[in-house]
Amino acid sequence: MTYFKSILFSLTFLLGSLNLMAQGPCDADHNVLLTDFSFTPDSLVILPGETVAFINIQGTHSVNGVNSTVSGESFNNPVEFSFPQSEGTTEGTCMGVVTFDVPGTYTYDCAVGFHAELGMVGKIVVNAFTISDLLSSNTLPESFQSGYALNSYHSNVIDPNSTSDINLNGADSYTVFLPNDAAVDAIRDEFGDPEISQFDLLGFLDLSATLRYNIVEGVYMAEDLQDGQLLPTTYGQNLLVSEVNGSFLVDDATIIATNYTADNGVVHIIDKTLAPSGLPAMSVWDIIEDSEDHQFLEDAVTVAGFKTLLRKQSEIVGNSESPEGPFTVFAPTDAAFQAFAQSAGTSTIDLLYSSLLTDIVANHVVESIYSSSDITNGIVLQNYENEYLQMTVNSEGIFVNGVEITVTDVFAYNGVVHIIDAVLFEAADIPTPVGTCGTWTLNMYDDDGDGWDNTDLYVEVDGVIISIENGPVSSSASFEFAVDEGDLVNLYYLPMGSGWSDEYYSVVDGNNQVVTSSGQQQGNSIGLLACPTTPTCGTVEIAMSHEYGDGWGNNRLDVYKNDVLYLPIPFYFDYQQTTFIQADNGDVFDFVYTGGQSFSPEYEGYKVFGPDGSVVINQNISGQIPESTSDVKFCEDQSGVETILSNQVSVYPNPTNGILQINAPSVFSGSEIKLIDIEGKIVSNWTNWKGSQLDLGDLDKGIYILELNNGDSIARKRVVLN
Repeated sequence: MTYFKSILFSLTFLLGSLNLMAQGPCDADHNVLLTDFSFTPDSLVILPGETVAFINIQGTHSVNGVNSTVSGESFNNPVEFSFPQSEGTTEGTCMGVVTFDVPGTYTYDCAVGFHAELGMVGKIVVNAFTISDLLSSNTLPESFQSGYALNSYHSNVIDPNSTSDINLNGADSYTVFLPNDAAVDAIRDEFGDPEISQFDLLGFLDLSATLRYNIVEGVYMAEDLQDGQLLPTTYGQNLLVSEVNGSFLVDDATIIATNYTADNGVVHIIDKTLAPSGLPAMSVWDIIEDSEDHQFLEDAVTVAGFKTLLRKQSEIVGNSESPEGPFTVFAPTDAAFQAFAQSAGTSTIDLLYSSLLTDIVANHVVESIYSSSDITNGIVLQNYENEYLQMTVNSEGIFVNGVEITVTDVFAYNGVVHIIDAVLFEAADIPTPVGTCGTWTLNMYDDDGDGWDNTDLYVEVDGVIISIENGPVSSSASFEFAVDEGDLVNLYYLPMGSGWSDEYYSVVDGNNQVVTSSGQQQGNSIGLLACPTTPTCGTVEIAMSHEYGDGWGNNRLDVYKNDVLYLPIPFYFDYQQTTFIQADNGDVFDFVYTGGQSFSPEYEGYKVFGPDGSVVINQNISGQIPESTSDVKFCEDQSGVETILSNQVSVYPNPTNGILQINAPSVFSGSEIKLIDIEGKIVSNWTNWKGSQLDLGDLDKGIYILELNNGDSIARKRVVLN
């Protein structure tokens, strides 16, 4: 017993002496002594930043904090360290000092001989309350899901083998903007798939990179944030700080709780998830929805019921027995659908609600991912219509059913989108729309043959815009739309390019006859009445003008018929615009000028011509703002005989390219004929007409009134000269 007491006393004395000597070259907060087959102490708990000296007092030893001498596997220490072997002395040999800045568990052994096999292994725990600890605690309100995700990818707490260079359990300081659970739940709800759990979300291909956008380098307490400040994230992009109504936001997420601190940083809670720019969209649906060139496809996918399908994340849902997807989508642009609708003789609105819409969308969706590198020449892909798409790869590019893929490989979490410039469907399969008054055809032309330059033509039926047409892509195009009896059709022509002087259009009915009240061929056509009855009074002409060709801008002329608003008439551009409306005996009209919304209204004016071609209202006075005119009657009464005679007069072809034939009762033989332009001027006249054709080839194209006068009766017909 006395012997062992003597050894214990000697060791205690030696340790005390070594601690004194360690204040020199081995000055450290803690000492580890190396003796035969042991480290003393073999387990040590310290704080971040503290130092440990390794002192050899007996035998030949080394300090190995890299790989296990026994197994050869890495210790996975937060930071590797080692000291070469040395000989121990009774005074103590200082092998070196290690500063442990990074929290975590450090394992080491002696690599000399069989010392490690005999148990010469030590452990140092660097203990700190890190951001990882904070994310794992119950301190942060309702944010478990995003906290777990951050610890999964950017700390070594959940995964000791994590290779991320961002370690929230380390010594580097960070500021974390942490989405709450409600924000994560909102993202899950967006998928439209109840099988997706928070843990499924961890399978997103780019989640690790996305989470780095939530981590800012350095410590920014709430009081350090300023409006307009840019915070550098570990993703490499900056977060924008803004102040709105006393609250601070990062990007569009509001900071709802602040200043949860750890030894290596601070956490702020936000109410939305953050994502850097440039990463793939959440799903192929999101790619379509976010594209400015795929509005029609977005609407079509929604109407056809494919939206939920294309939002699925089947490749990460492990508990689905028969997952759908991932997907390859061939996405036609809006221009492609516009051209398709034109070739089908329909409008995009009618196409959107066609019975074949589901088939059209299904033709463009393939289950499984086919990136450009997966597509080989001759391969066929089965789409959701159970038809096969023929893929062609050659020196000119990649083609699907002969249509070139203009943009390849827009990747999403659940597939890939390829952009194409044509629709994968036969236009001939689209049915022609038919109404109670048949089908009208809008024909659009361009004399130069290079298409309409950024021009839009709005087609409105009974106050509803049914289509926005962009004109031909070359010299001509057309589309058909159904009209019901009594429908009022308006065409609003909005030219935005430089070549509008060569653009024009016409409207014909089901018999290929120009609609009788079709307005002018260039500019707005207002008040086109489907299946009009023969008016007992006749047709009234309204000519709106602007002295310098600028149109009326936001001003307009509202026409009231028997105290009811019949037709609001805008005039967007050009020198003159003509509108025709029908009048019956006893109708009372008001023409209300709605002004004050455009510059220089004194250059605006309008004239109204009665059914006989005479000027009834003249508000086209230079330098004077036009005024409203009320209580106008065009026909107090009209004899039945004159009405019958007028209705028996017809002209053809109408429109005409120059030669005009008149069919009229014999009582008009020998009549005087006048041709009157839309300003009321007589441009041609013929006397003693005996049924011969009229040659109008020397006149400018436009709209005219043809008047037959036999001395007792007058008949007037509208003529369009092309």
